[in-house]
Amino acid sequence: MHFSIDRKYFYEKLSVVSRAISVFSPLPALSGICIDVKSDQIILTGSDSNVSIRSTIVRGELNQLDIDSTGSIVIESKYLLEIIRKMDCTMVELELVDYSLVRISSDNGQFNLNGIQSNEYPNIDFSQPTNSFELKSKDLKDIVSQTSFACSDKDTRPVLNGVNFKASNNTLYCSGTDSYRLARKVLPLQINHEFNITIPSKSLNEVVRSINEDEESIHIYVDSKKAQFIFDKTIIQTRLIDGTFPDVDRIIPTSFISSMVIDSKELAGVIDRTNFIRNEKIHLIKLECSSEITRIKTSSSEIGNSDEVLTNCEYTGEDITLSCNGTFMLDAIKALNSEKVKLEFSGLMKPIKIYDPEDDSVIMVIVPIRSYD
Repeated sequence: MHFSIDRKYFYEKLSVVSRAISVFSPLPALSGICIDVKSDQIILTGSDSNVSIRSTIVRGELNQLDIDSTGSIVIESKYLLEIIRKMDCTMVELELVDYSLVRISSDNGQFNLNGIQSNEYPNIDFSQPTNSFELKSKDLKDIVSQTSFACSDKDTRPVLNGVNFKASNNTLYCSGTDSYRLARKVLPLQINHEFNITIPSKSLNEVVRSINEDEESIHIYVDSKKAQFIFDKTIIQTRLIDGTFPDVDRIIPTSFISSMVIDSKELAGVIDRTNFIRNEKIHLIKLECSSEITRIKTSSSEIGNSDEVLTNCEYTGEDITLSCNGTFMLDAIKALNSEKVKLEFSGLMKPIKIYDPEDDSVIMVIVPIRSYD
């Protein structure tokens, strides 16, 4: 194995692949990046057994790849990245000088790193599932940013640790929930698909981090066991979460007794200013809504209280007073990223629906909290 390549380009590819590698690798070989040099290309692979990333480098003007001999080796990810990042050169050269000794060199000097023979690296199945569809990179980024924050971070119900992708009747429904709140984004599909899978939110965040800004579309392949995201000669493959995702349609309210349209910055500002007033680590806010005045209150026997009136607010319907988690409300407003937000109330202890009045493709639902003050 012997090749030379543009250092910056090589580092960028290594960085993408290394995102699949865990500090706590189940196998010693999985703490490294597998470098497989063919006669006309280099295949880089990283995995933690749940998420696997494979990136292919072919000869081109950007990478100036020159392959002298083929071969393969596994190199510890953190050491390889550290060396390539800090080398002061344009081109870098890698050569396998012994069974597991790799020489990394430039015009100025060289490093010798002990590697692991590639036959110790587990065989990862990158075969493509048959079900496939395409999303614009911006749409995929929006799906992740507008739904994954609502996923659970606890292990009590693993199926809630991911975003549910459900396709039906040329429509893709993406939902994240921790059972106390829900975030859903709906997108049209050009081709009719039928599937219902749950992708770990951590995997989706890694996909989004790896997408280049100039990437226009992402090809997605799914089956009952795995999902693949393909772009820029890179495959990010993730296992799916087993289990039945809850039927979130039944918790989305359909009838309302009142509604409020408000400037999102004002509402976010009022909630954020009271973030330090907490009861047992929960940021509890009380909404007192009427056609005359709408206000938000917080109170803590240990810290103090607040009382602010919402000025740029249009409220219609029955008067209502209820309490909810301010952090959940603030997260929902930030994820919507709109000038105005609409809150629809279906009853005293019934879910609150939150969305952009000019775009109902994204909805948030928050369950109120019973308060005794």
